[in-house]
Amino acid sequence: MKNIISLFLLVSTQIIFSQVNIVTVGNGYSDYVKIIDIYNLSKLNETVVKLKFTPKTAISATLHSPSGTSPFVLSDKRGNRYALKTQEGWNGVLASGFGTINLKANQTKTVSLYFNQLKNIEDIYSLTELDCSSKTSCWNFYDIKVKKGNSTINTLTASDGDSKVSAKYEKTWLENDVYDADNKFGIRIHNKFFIYGLKDNSCYLTIRIMEGDKFIKTTQFGYENISGQLEIRKSLNPKYESTVYNDTKLFLPYELLSNNLPIGKHNLKIDVDLFYKDGSLLKHLGFKEFVYTKR
Repeated sequence: MKNIISLFLLVSTQIIFSQVNIVTVGNGYSDYVKIIDIYNLSKLNETVVKLKFTPKTAISATLHSPSGTSPFVLSDKRGNRYALKTQEGWNGVLASGFGTINLKANQTKTVSLYFNQLKNIEDIYSLTELDCSSKTSCWNFYDIKVKKGNSTINTLTASDGDSKVSAKYEKTWLENDVYDADNKFGIRIHNKFFIYGLKDNSCYLTIRIMEGDKFIKTTQFGYENISGQLEIRKSLNPKYESTVYNDTKLFLPYELLSNNLPIGKHNLKIDVDLFYKDGSLLKHLGFKEFVYTKR
């Protein structure tokens, strides 16, 4: 009997109960895009909307960035709007995975959209693409209702896939004109951020370099991702449910810029992201602008 009680206490400390929110939509334009969940991430002051794409035929689809044309916005019942901040799950060619992708017939894709937070998700009224009114090409949803579900789901650990994994970005700062351990000359890139809910699961931090809205590309071995973009990454393995990375460093050799940019002054931007070990986006962290001059 004592062993049974001990086993029960052990299991009960591992199980996490969370409510399942019920989302209904009074009017939605698209028949292949559905809202499957809406919830608040209080740690990050964000409201998350999860979309599920299931086209019956192959399509080319575009998810617009917050600074692009027709980005998603959330609206509440009083007409207040809440801006899109970032996303995860979409793998477009633009910064932070926005842009156009091809979806195969009957392919399922789940995408999480992160917005400035509503205090109460039950106040949501609509999710719309800004200034887009076409019933054939817009992903607009009206008369949205969110209710706290009566059922519960349980997970054995905070990192088995069903819990909410998130991250918080604090800052990026640069050391210019320094050498790394291999005596390469370049920029040391420092990053401070937090990772939640990914204890003992590996992920990686990446930087990519942008000029305007396009990523710089390279063919140099060890610095080229599958899209041909210049990318530097560092593997991470969070040890706690809430892990702080006070100063995670990556090194950008100047030769990578010199070999892939024409002579002149370039206003560049570092795109800092976290990815799961399978290559899907965990969180876009932020940008850091800098100037590089090739002579």
